[in-house]
Amino acid sequence: MKKRVLCLLLAAILTSGAMASCSESKTNTDNETTPTAATPSSTDEVVAEDIAEETAEILPDIPELDFGGEDFTFLTNGASDDCGSDWITYDVTAEELNGEVINDAVYERNDYLTGTYNFKLNEVKSTSTAHDMLKKDVKGGGGAYDACFTGFLRAQTLAADGFTHRMSDVPYVDLSKPWWDHRAAEDMMMLGDVYCGTGDITVIDNDATWILMFNKQMMVDLGQEDIYEVVREDRWNYDKLYDTLKTASRDVDGDGNMDWKKDIFGFVTTGNTCYGLLYASGEKVAPKNADGEPTLITDLNRITSVVEKAGLILGDLDHVFVCDRTGTSPEDLRHVFEEGRGLFYGEVMQCITRMRESETDFGVIPWPKFDETQSGYYNFVHNTAGKTIVVPVSQNRMEMAGAIIEAMAAKSMYTLTPAYYDVCMTYKYVRDEESAAMLNLILESRCFDPAYINDWGLASTTYNVIYSGGANFASKWNGQVKVFNKMKDKMMTKFEDLKAERGD
Repeated sequence: MKKRVLCLLLAAILTSGAMASCSESKTNTDNETTPTAATPSSTDEVVAEDIAEETAEILPDIPELDFGGEDFTFLTNGASDDCGSDWITYDVTAEELNGEVINDAVYERNDYLTGTYNFKLNEVKSTSTAHDMLKKDVKGGGGAYDACFTGFLRAQTLAADGFTHRMSDVPYVDLSKPWWDHRAAEDMMMLGDVYCGTGDITVIDNDATWILMFNKQMMVDLGQEDIYEVVREDRWNYDKLYDTLKTASRDVDGDGNMDWKKDIFGFVTTGNTCYGLLYASGEKVAPKNADGEPTLITDLNRITSVVEKAGLILGDLDHVFVCDRTGTSPEDLRHVFEEGRGLFYGEVMQCITRMRESETDFGVIPWPKFDETQSGYYNFVHNTAGKTIVVPVSQNRMEMAGAIIEAMAAKSMYTLTPAYYDVCMTYKYVRDEESAAMLNLILESRCFDPAYINDWGLASTTYNVIYSGGANFASKWNGQVKVFNKMKDKMMTKFEDLKAERGD
């Protein structure tokens, strides 16, 4: 439903723009007079009615409630939390309207929530990590925080250690609703239980989604075909990426050494592209089995080919600059790309907004498939930068917690998400209509590997093999299977114990 709503909104806006352009072009060809507004046809009216019906606001299943002006406090990420100041939570509270699209959407949402349910919304930003502060509060008797936004890995750790409620125990919260990310819920489910939720309630999970940007002018200058068309025709794969990026690199001063400060690269990125390429292939280290339990894959044939090809690409230092290899920062990557010295730029989606002042004409596309036989595109979400919501077990106002969280998620689908997606990302930062459609594809094809989300070891082993060039994967994998099973079994035992304590 979420995808359908956003697609219709986007289609309506883009179609109206396209119609205006066509109308103006025709008028200017016929004469030099100012074009007049087109008269909507009956077909246009039917389409408009269908869109209005399809996008009519869906309300959460919450009765009329009045919380008597009580405080409700969210614990969120501050500058000292995981991933630092770039990942400070910015979508929970807003003091006033200021003309910034995200801020005003947050203000509008919160004004509706506090007015509808009569409560005061507060936010406390962590001074260490939200994870540690929530644990300390629960151990001390609780009461300081009613809900918490934290990273996926942290959320799972809190749940396994018994510090957070199952979402099914929180009144009114319904993870089957369109404002929740169903794929994340499925992949983070442990023994049939989900302890956190993400989706429209936050846009930081969007920020933490891995994407590819490309320099449009360089692509034209190199005589490359329309990359958007390649994606749409399902021809965008590892080989196409590698063949294309190799056409761009150039040793500018001819000294025989590729220097990131002056030469031109086909691809600039960070080490996390090891995960970007791995999960773009559709492979998971520990996919769910028929019973819904994360289970280590046993057939290594395809994933071995994936790792070898990914290692080949990232290990080609004549064409690819990985900042981790030289001790440079992700900001250096952005500068290289903005200076027109990188054809492709692989990073999190948040980097689009960091380029808001850039004059570089760039586009956005998903990560490539491993090969053309792959059924779809996949894009991974960083397990500490991305955010999800949890409810501490010390919460003793469960009806209030559930009503506010569910209402916040539902209202965000019509305020925060459109602001981020349809306005901020599509028309303020991203430079073309094709990229807007690609953003939709990216956000609807995100994947969550339980092995990576829970940091069970073999995902990082796979990362290390790719980073090192992709060789000897099977032997290194097999050498870590016992460690993986020990880490996984330890966490799963904790969830089993929680079920036993509840009498499930």
